[in-house]
Amino acid sequence: MYDTQFWAKAWDQYRQTGNKRKPDPKAWVEFWNHFSERYAKHNDDNRQTHQDIIDNLAGQGTVKPGDTLLDIGCGPGTYALPLAAKGVKVTGLDTASKMLATLQNAAAKAGLSDTINILKADWSDLPSEPAYDVAFAAKSPAINDYNSLMKMTRVARKVCCLIGFAGRQDLDLRRLLWEQLLKEPAPGPSFDIIYPLNVLYQEGYRPNLTFYSYSHTEQEPLVYLLEHYTRYFAMLGVSGPNVEDSIRGFLQERAIDGLCIEQSNTTVGVMWWKIN
Repeated sequence: MYDTQFWAKAWDQYRQTGNKRKPDPKAWVEFWNHFSERYAKHNDDNRQTHQDIIDNLAGQGTVKPGDTLLDIGCGPGTYALPLAAKGVKVTGLDTASKMLATLQNAAAKAGLSDTINILKADWSDLPSEPAYDVAFAAKSPAINDYNSLMKMTRVARKVCCLIGFAGRQDLDLRRLLWEQLLKEPAPGPSFDIIYPLNVLYQEGYRPNLTFYSYSHTEQEPLVYLLEHYTRYFAMLGVSGPNVEDSIRGFLQERAIDGLCIEQSNTTVGVMWWKIN
């Protein structure tokens, strides 16, 4: 029977299958700390998609001016900034201090410092009590199973919103490098919206779900990509002089005038539901 237990177990199995190489949590935080400013730039390049998502949520009445909102795994403010611009009082939660600093700087430049607070903490350490009108998480590894999902419903007083990959997320250079270095197919996204969607349905919620697909082409400096992917694979336990040489050779073959083209293709599901 396709009950809550079935979907919760399927979610666990999917995550374990797609994450055979799990990074050390501290190394994960340090990786994102190191590239926080570059990550923020990539967000700027896809700003219109993020803005469309927030505009649609506001248009549906999911978020309203004056609402208090907890952005779980906020990063450099991908959604915190456009939410605050709508008059939402955002608390950005993250474990990466440099991500939070990048968010603070961006908020100050946008004149949004009064509507964005930061909270350096782990989602699992927060009390499970209704402290915010809205609990929000976008592609956040903090929401990765039944318990972390249900905690969102206890923290929110009115609405929860979850954004996750929907069967499609590809960075072509990362995929090809993975196949070259590890001699195995690159894994898909570690999160797919189908699992929390079905868990919520079985729990009696009726989520609203909208899909967004977008592609992006970026010319990245060879020096940046070499450091980025060397750190990325080292975080997964794949490191050493031979690995770095392989990454360098792979990128140099594709570089023109010191730049490499990286193509990304993504589909996300934006899901929100009212708290019963």
